[in-house]
Amino acid sequence: MINLIKMDLRRLFLSKVFFITMSITALLNIVILSVIPLVTKMFMPDAETQAVQLSSVLTNPFVIGWMIILMFVSVVSYSYADMANGYIKNIAGQIPRRSDTILSKFVVIGVHNLIFIAVAALSVVLGQVIGSSFGTYTIAFDAQVPGGILTLVLKWLLSMAVCSILLFFTTAVRNKTVAAIVGVIFGTNTLGLVYGGLNFAVSQAFHTRSFDLGMYMPDSLLQSVNAVQNIGVLNSVIASAVCIALFLILTVRVFNARDIK
Repeated sequence: MINLIKMDLRRLFLSKVFFITMSITALLNIVILSVIPLVTKMFMPDAETQAVQLSSVLTNPFVIGWMIILMFVSVVSYSYADMANGYIKNIAGQIPRRSDTILSKFVVIGVHNLIFIAVAALSVVLGQVIGSSFGTYTIAFDAQVPGGILTLVLKWLLSMAVCSILLFFTTAVRNKTVAAIVGVIFGTNTLGLVYGGLNFAVSQAFHTRSFDLGMYMPDSLLQSVNAVQNIGVLNSVIASAVCIALFLILTVRVFNARDIK
């Protein structure tokens, strides 16, 4: 297993898609956060200087929510690469349990997402620092910074839940196109419309307005979780654990039942 992880890590760090998508994400974060205060300064030169809490900055590693699609695209590209070039066939025949290739890949996806989110968060902080130089706001180091960091950890955990689904489509179903489409759907929170419709149906059937399906779905929680404001913290842990366990088991069983081509 250790050797498999080392080989998969090597594949990750040789992946051009990984570095390109991560660089685009960081660049967009910096540019957007630098341009907004500059424009504000140009058109509202007398605007009062406001304080921006560092904790709130950390809770949003992707300035625009859909930018997380870039991370999912990288995951799909990485997790399907060994299927596309036949590498998986050579490796699976040399190990006692070929399902170990899935577990190894999932571990490396965890490293991938950790680096991706960390770089995104650092670029957001850098963008805010550059933006604050125009005098429209200042960045304040507040007592809720640990909550901001916890939010990043929860977003990483939720991203792993989503990626366990993407891994199922790339490795078990062996369809990169479907995996990419699913990644885009999750990244744009398109299923929020479905959740809203189901919430309405439940509220009409059971005469309750407190039910919110999105608070139990990893893709929706990925957008809304906020440890600073105590939003969806426990739900994120439970939803991630259930989703990861379910889809890893499903992926392993389907993968073992199919011939490797």
